[in-house]
Amino acid sequence: MKKLVVFSLATMFCLAGIAAAPSNPATKDGNDRVNCKRISIGNKKARIKLENGEKTVMPLDQLDSYIMNGQLFEKKVLYRNGKPTTDVEFMQLLKTKGDFALYRDRIIDPEIVGLDKRKDMFYIYKGDQLFLALDQKSMPNAFMFFGLKWSFE
Repeated sequence: MKKLVVFSLATMFCLAGIAAAPSNPATKDGNDRVNCKRISIGNKKARIKLENGEKTVMPLDQLDSYIMNGQLFEKKVLYRNGKPTTDVEFMQLLKTKGDFALYRDRIIDPEIVGLDKRKDMFYIYKGDQLFLALDQKSMPNAFMFFGLKWSFE
């Protein structure tokens, strides 16, 4: 009788371990950064296809940054008229120099004529705060500061 109780308890522990959600430490590092092949970001969740082909869904509040095709994308607060908003956006980190970091954000602009309605916006952040939103006048000097070549399309 005692053997039957011990065997049933061991079986229940094994089934509970199988039923638990598996942790995948290879996909996230300590900074909540995910290496992925493809990502689709919704309002509250991100659908991620990992490099090993596995698909997963992750809440956006747990995702701080991700790497796709060797490019780093970090979650940054959007600023409007120089003031922070409650909106966040994943921006591509292009280059850092000291405390400054140059980011690119692709937005959809309905006023653009043509098939590709995406527009690149560039921002310089100092830490987590926006330092400068680049326009066509300030872009050449900012790119030279970061040691990047620039051109207009």
